Amino acid sequence: MAQRPSPPNAASVATASACETRRPPPRSTCSGESFRGCRVPRAFLAISLPLSLRSTFVACRESLITHDPSWRGEKWVAEENLHVTLRFLGSVPEDACAEVADRVRDALSDVGTYRLRLDTVRAIPRPRSASLLWVGASAGAEDTVGVASRIAGATSFVDFTPDGREFKTHVTLCRARHPRRIATAALDEVEHLLRRSDERATTMSVREVTLFASTLTPRGPVYEELAIIPLGT
Repeated sequence: MAQRPSPPNAASVATASACETRRPPPRSTCSGESFRGCRVPRAFLAISLPLSLRSTFVACRESLITHDPSWRGEKWVAEENLHVTLRFLGSVPEDACAEVADRVRDALSDVGTYRLRLDTVRAIPRPRSASLLWVGASAGAEDTVGVASRIAGATSFVDFTPDGREFKTHVTLCRARHPRRIATAALDEVEHLLRRSDERATTMSVREVTLFASTLTPRGPVYEELAIIPLGT
């Protein structure tokens, strides 16, 4: 008798997703057959974070809320959704998913693994009227800019106009519903937390990028991995 699959945990990919495919192995060619019937209304490419970094950023969230409780009700990114966005693609035609993956793979074929250290908290654009709270990079930022630039060129065929803002290597922690002040003391406490953290809690080896689909739900976005694209292949 066939066993019933166990329910996914909080960090697993939702089954009610934009594309009913299994997660391809790291060196998959992401053939067109794999993406048959795929509809991706909100596609993007990103660097996924290991558990060690995500746990650190959850601690940052708790520290920020503790030292400025007025931010508790803002839109905090769920732990499983924390990532470094490289390129937002918008609505990608169902027959273009494989082409996106293949072109990005070609663009990154000569890019090697590098270290990325995420340990600098920022209120964007400024603490007195912040719309975003994010963690920036003190090492590996230029490498990530280079990867993002290659991806932008590789995916220029996608019919989507970017917002024109300069790319910055970061992980978004929170989006404010309206621009608002955040206490400087709260930011200072998180800076101290990050400085005291073990290197493994803030540093990762970037070995691959991931093509995601994002489905908006009343409880927040649900991400699904469509392709994992290793660097240097």
